[in-house]
Amino acid sequence: MVKLDVFQSMWAMEYKRPDGFELSLQEKIQKISDAGFKGVSFDIGYHPLDMIETAMPLLQAHGLELVYNAFVKSVEHYAEIIEFVSKQPIKPRFIAIVGQIEPWDVKEVADVTKQWIAIGEKAGITSHVEIHRNCMTNDLHFTLQLMKQVPELLMVADLSHTLVNQEYYLPLHDEANQRISEFLTRAEAFHGRVATREQIQVPFLFPQHKPWFELFQQWWLEGFENWIARHGKQSDDACVFLCELGPPVYAITGEDGSELSDRWQEALVMKETVEQLWQQACNKI
Repeated sequence: MVKLDVFQSMWAMEYKRPDGFELSLQEKIQKISDAGFKGVSFDIGYHPLDMIETAMPLLQAHGLELVYNAFVKSVEHYAEIIEFVSKQPIKPRFIAIVGQIEPWDVKEVADVTKQWIAIGEKAGITSHVEIHRNCMTNDLHFTLQLMKQVPELLMVADLSHTLVNQEYYLPLHDEANQRISEFLTRAEAFHGRVATREQIQVPFLFPQHKPWFELFQQWWLEGFENWIARHGKQSDDACVFLCELGPPVYAITGEDGSELSDRWQEALVMKETVEQLWQQACNKI
């Protein structure tokens, strides 16, 4: 039977508080494990490689699995990333590529994307592409064109980036719904964050943000239904949902620099919410 595995972002475990307080790497991993998350994500291009190496025995001790987000600048750069990842004792479920190449020509970007996928396949590591601002998938329309050019490409759905980039109003117009639905047919994993049309991450339990939280739940449910239909309900495959509520400047702060909400508690609510949505999707199919 298919299942949902909920991961927690290591980037999201940072506080970036005015007083400078941070948990140790060991404390972060212990906290993630105690909360029942299946695994963690590291961001290659943000987290130092020696920090990732240091985390490996801690993850193994807690039985935590791994995914990577990788900010990739070229074909050669991805080969270097794959070489590093291949040497680590924990094989990742996948790498989510944030392609930092200029998205001017879809055929050129498609060619590079195919090379990235091939490099990963040669090493036995699955490669997906994340929809993300400030990279080749910055624009939803371009991304949909890329997906057509690379039929084997599976996507990581972080729709907070898409919403802000497209600046969709509520209620979404028919064309917006159609484009999001087209994208979700290829969503193989999900990043969890709630945005509005103007802000990349909002405290989604605040009452003024309820309509946006409901929108994201609608998208996640649709994505889950597509995922289950594509894999088959009786498959032993597992879908990864990554809670990725980032620290400031993603998280909104007040005049004193302190956050307006508790991101850890929000991550736990998000985990419970998507687990319920997954069950709804399983019951519908």
